Amino acid sequence: MPIIGARRLEHLTGNLAGLDVTLTPPQPAALDGVSAPELDYPAPMHGAQRAMLQFAGATVDGEPSTVYPPLLQSDVRY
Repeated sequence: MPIIGARRLEHLTGNLAGLDVTLTPPQPAALDGVSAPELDYPAPMHGAQRAMLQFAGATVDGEPSTVYPPLLQSDVRY
């Protein structure tokens, strides 16, 4: 459920009118398709490497990552 942050009564009225809208099952998928972000360089280039550096072996959203090899050899552990 979104949180409405309207500053004017017209904004609140318009937002509340959205409660009367019912989407059919294919409509949310179509909206997701046209609003999906396109990541700029270097994001598409470093998928697995980015996950390795960012998540360090954790599984995030069902996607496992590996550990950056120098971290495995390090004497410093947290």
